[in-house]
Amino acid sequence: MRFIDSAIRYALPTLGVGVGWLREELRARGVSVRLTKACLRELVMDADAAARVQALGADAAQPYLTSLRQQIAARAEFLRAWTLSDDRIDLAGPYSDQLVRLAHKYALPRAWRLSEPVAVDSKRPTRTYLYWARAA
Repeated sequence: MRFIDSAIRYALPTLGVGVGWLREELRARGVSVRLTKACLRELVMDADAAARVQALGADAAQPYLTSLRQQIAARAEFLRAWTLSDDRIDLAGPYSDQLVRLAHKYALPRAWRLSEPVAVDSKRPTRTYLYWARAA
C-alpha cells in the first residue's frame, strides 16, 4: 500500500465518500429498502477492511480506491440479493458470514416467495353431532 493510498484510506471515512458510493450502488441495483446511517457506515467499514486486506496483499495489482469500489459493489449486490429475492445466499465468500450477521443485526427484510396453491382432498372425520339423535 503506497503512501497516497494510506492517506486516502484515512480521509475517506471522515468525508463520507464510501457511504455515498454505497447509496449510489444501491440505487443502481434498485434496492428500495431504507437503511440506517449506522448500517451503511458499518457496511462501508466492512468493505474498507476487505479492500485494505486486498491492497496490502503481496499481489496487490489494484490501488486501494479500485478495490474499495469493488468491495462496496459486492456489498450492494449482497443487499440486493438479501432484500429483493428469496434465493439462498452463497456463504462461500470470505466476508459473506459477516454480511449475514450485519443483515440480522439491522433486521434487514427478506423477500418472501409464496408456494403455488395446490388442491388437496380433505379427510375430515365424520362429525359426532350427526349421531346424537340415533341413540334414542
